[in-house]
Amino acid sequence: MQGLTQEDVRHTFDGGLPSQNNIDSAIIVGAGLSGLATAFELAKQGTKVTVLEASDRPGGRTWTFRHPFSDGLHAEAGAMTVTEQCHYTMHYLREMGLETEPSDLVDTDFSYYRNGIRIRPDQVADHAEALGLHPDEQHLTVADLFARYVTKFNENIGPEVAALEWTPTPNLLELDQISVRRILTDRGASAGAIALIEPLFLEMRGGELESASAMAWARYESSPRSFSAAGAQWYKVKGGTDLLAHALADKVKDHIHYRSPVVRITQSEHEAQVTFLDRDRLQTISADRAVVTAPFSSMRRLNLSMAGLSAAKHSAIRTLKYVSVLRIYLQMRKKFWPEDKLMLSADTAICTVRDATPRLPGPRKILECWLTGWPAQAAASMTEDERVDFALHEVEQMLPGARAHFELGSSVAWDNEPYAGGAYILPEVGHSELMEHTRTAAGRIHFAGEHTAFEPNGGSMNYALESSIRVLLELSAH
Repeated sequence: MQGLTQEDVRHTFDGGLPSQNNIDSAIIVGAGLSGLATAFELAKQGTKVTVLEASDRPGGRTWTFRHPFSDGLHAEAGAMTVTEQCHYTMHYLREMGLETEPSDLVDTDFSYYRNGIRIRPDQVADHAEALGLHPDEQHLTVADLFARYVTKFNENIGPEVAALEWTPTPNLLELDQISVRRILTDRGASAGAIALIEPLFLEMRGGELESASAMAWARYESSPRSFSAAGAQWYKVKGGTDLLAHALADKVKDHIHYRSPVVRITQSEHEAQVTFLDRDRLQTISADRAVVTAPFSSMRRLNLSMAGLSAAKHSAIRTLKYVSVLRIYLQMRKKFWPEDKLMLSADTAICTVRDATPRLPGPRKILECWLTGWPAQAAASMTEDERVDFALHEVEQMLPGARAHFELGSSVAWDNEPYAGGAYILPEVGHSELMEHTRTAAGRIHFAGEHTAFEPNGGSMNYALESSIRVLLELSAH
């Protein structure tokens, strides 16, 4: 069913999913949240489902790091927040019997680390000149800067920027031809002001303000999911985000084949065929439909020459950019910093250092270091030990005593994950030209995942789950 809207998907989901009488079998490529939800809903209706997952775990980029940490400590490597507006995520959390609790990213003891000095947001005016603020910015707080260069302008774009349903109007499409950094500069923001408000974009721009679409950015910053608007409505999955993936996977465990990387997808008039590596041999299976939920960054490795995809679909697969993110985790013997919820925005290669375990009982804690953009790409070429040592060196400058309290470390470089190839989509300038093609079905092959969302942003469990519902409606219409 082509031409589905967000409203169509939400209305049908809330009213009850249609029957899948038109198909007897389906192959799901990928056991991330979108693949698991699709398999779960199809299996409930009696459809023969086969889920092919390249890795040895469910969840995809929903990944909670539990090893090698001590005392039950864990930290998130991927998706980590959910809001009341995340309709589909909240639905499946309730259905799986999982609970939420306040996110660790809100109400933090946030500070900047600039030029070797710790600066609280309320101290910015005292360091205005050193921070590179223009004279007319030096009396402003960070909140004032954000209001001047982000909120005020975005509110004047028009109601469509914050509308419940996404519609790419002419005003928004015009913004899609401009980068985030350019629009902030055009609005009069100094480089120093941009550096102060950029942490409020969190990871969603991935340190790539020069190429990120101002359309996608304005939409995100005008939504309840924005970090700048985060409050009590921001939550996390109690016990770890991976619990949702594992709960869904448990419902379809007999249908999942782990360590079964797909290498080729084809289709004929009557069926879709998927070839995958089954240990030391290739195996091809057929079904009425195939649902591909793997990110486009990993699909570039597949043979799709006989998949019947349009030139626009092939172009979207080749073009869509994914954010480079690398996270380094340092287990400390105890909390040696004074803040209860430490969060530092740094002007070093490590853009953020935070306590990833503020709600977990002590004495041990995990310091998490976020790297995005080119620093993440650079650190991705390091060995695990080199990354940990690099992080310790950087953190020691900000938090003296880090080396003395360090016990063990770990990391994840999303660029190096062979079946991810990046953390989440980066909507670059011109992203609107790709959006429809990312989700358009091709004959018997359908596409789901956060990269196929109606919204011009990625990095959301809700978008991934919404895409699975959209695909179910497509399947029922054939």
